[in-house]
Amino acid sequence: GRAVLRSSIREFLCSEAMHGLGIPTTRALSLSASPLAVRRETFETAAVVTRVAPSFIRFGHFEHFAHSRRPRHHEVLAALVDAVIAHHYPHLAEAPNRALALLDEVVRRTATLMAQWQSVGFCHGVMNTDNMSILGLTIDYGPYGWVDDFDPEWTPNTTDAAGRRYCFGRQPEIALWNLERLADALSGLVPDSAVLAEGLE
Repeated sequence: GRAVLRSSIREFLCSEAMHGLGIPTTRALSLSASPLAVRRETFETAAVVTRVAPSFIRFGHFEHFAHSRRPRHHEVLAALVDAVIAHHYPHLAEAPNRALALLDEVVRRTATLMAQWQSVGFCHGVMNTDNMSILGLTIDYGPYGWVDDFDPEWTPNTTDAAGRRYCFGRQPEIALWNLERLADALSGLVPDSAVLAEGLE
């Protein structure tokens, strides 16, 4: 959809701040305003942030192919695993089970990212599987913020105020939930599901 200029400026600044803090993130290449108006509470200027990253593959891509029920969907999922490993994790190419090796690497990177976020008081705000990077990058700066006064239940997502699903203190728990969905998606490529649980642990 079309973003508004004010939130696009925040997105640009936040991703560059995260980069400056040494936290893995997509980067902002450019910010362009548009003559088109976008209606939110009032009419605002539209904008586009052009982002760059080694990859924008997300956990949700694996879910899509695992659950597509199209002919040969497991072959397509295996091809996605192989492509991610070839381009981003070549040290996993000789692993006995590449899908399991990929999951282990993504679990480690995601856990590290959660620790980095919490160490600076960052709260993402919308940690669904389509906002989780297979490379362990901070991706999709929608509602986000930093905790000013420590409050584990604080969330920048006004639509999440009652449930506190995406609050600051639950980020590791929600990351694990997302990793469990990734493990579910990869389960058709791993003969022993017990090792998936071990990888998540």
